This record gives sequence, structure tokens and C-alpha cells, in this order.
Amino acid sequence: MTYEEIAILDPRGYAERKRDKLNYTYPKGESYKDVIDRIERVIFELERTDVPVIVIAHQAVIRCLYGYFMDQSIEMIPHISVPLHTVIKILPHAYGTDTSCHSV
Repeated sequence: MTYEEIAILDPRGYAERKRDKLNYTYPKGESYKDVIDRIERVIFELERTDVPVIVIAHQAVIRCLYGYFMDQSIEMIPHISVPLHTVIKILPHAYGTDTSCHSV
């Protein structure tokens, strides 16, 4: 279902999500805050690893991971632009993080 269809079929839900994308929970779904809580242990494991890791996930999960590693505020995470069909390479190091994008 497109966002335009949601706006027609569920105008209240559409307006609530537009007003507060971070906390809005889809019916039988989860909010961005729920996703952040759910992947917290994964983030800790990613920080501890010293080998390359590939993460394949939905855009919401990628936004949360990218936001964390790029030190974005939690309020900005739902608004991070994540291109489709793209490998996002994140290389954390002692004084920051390098990123690059590669279309597939």
C-alpha cells in the first residue's frame, strides 16, 4: 500500500504518523522507538566485532543503524534518507565514521 492510499483509507493514522514518525506505531506493527529497542543488542555486537559484517534489512532498521553509527539524534532517525538497492558501507574508527554508498 502506498502512503497516498494510506492517507485515503486511514487519514487519522496518516496524520498521526506525519506528526510523530518516531513514536507512531502501525496497527500490529512497531514504531521507530520499538525498532531501536529491538536492535540495541545487535548494535552492541556490531561495535564489538573486528571483522566486516553485512546487514541486509528493511529501511527502518537501516535508518536506525545508520543513525546510531553516524551519531544522529533519535528524533532525526526516522527522517534519514536511505536509498533503495544500495550498499551502505560504514567504517567506524577512533575519531569518527567513514561512509560510502554503492548502487547495486
